[in-house]
This record gives sequence, C-alpha cells and structure tokens, in this order.
Amino acid sequence: MSLSFTTLFTTIDGSIFKDPPITVNITNVLESHNQLTVHCKSGDDDLGIHQLPYLGGYAFTFRPNFWGTTQFYCTFQWPGFSQYFDIYKDYRDRIKCNKTLCLWIVGKQGI
Repeated sequence: MSLSFTTLFTTIDGSIFKDPPITVNITNVLESHNQLTVHCKSGDDDLGIHQLPYLGGYAFTFRPNFWGTTQFYCTFQWPGFSQYFDIYKDYRDRIKCNKTLCLWIVGKQGI
C-alpha cells in the first residue's frame, strides 16, 4: 500500500510532491524612461532592491510550496510614484502563469 502511494505522488525527477519552479519576470516600460526601483519579498525571503532602467528587467525563480500558499509581493517606485503589488499569489497565478512563467510589465498605468 505505501509503495503505491509513493509511486502515485512521485514526479519524473524522482521527488515527492515537488512542483516545477516558477519564474516571475518584471519589465520596466515607463513612458518617461524613468528608472524603476523594485523590492520583492515573501514571508520567508527578501529578494533585495533592484534598479531597472527603461526596458530593463528583473526575474526571480522559486518553487511553490505544497500547500498552495506561496506569495511574493513587491514595492515599485519611480519619481512621484510608489505602489505595492502582490506579484505572485499561488491561487491566483499558478494557472495564469502556465505553471512556469509569470510576465509583468510596469508602465505609467501601473502593473
């Protein structure tokens, strides 16, 4: 019985309950060509502050947790503007991101 259970939940790479990694990619398309400051975090990780020039990008990769509660949030800043945004919420984004890649652009209108 336990052998069947383990086989049923083992992935191709041999790991149990392991979802594929997801990459979040953020691109600066501000019409004013301003530099974009991005600071992303989760409950466990602080990914640091990143300065994105116009058309520049920042990406990070992670593996969602088994419980489906993975969440990353970012603060976006440029002259005269600051916004907080949940850049990845597992229940909202796992399917939208095709289980592997979330693409976000930041422009004058927002994210």
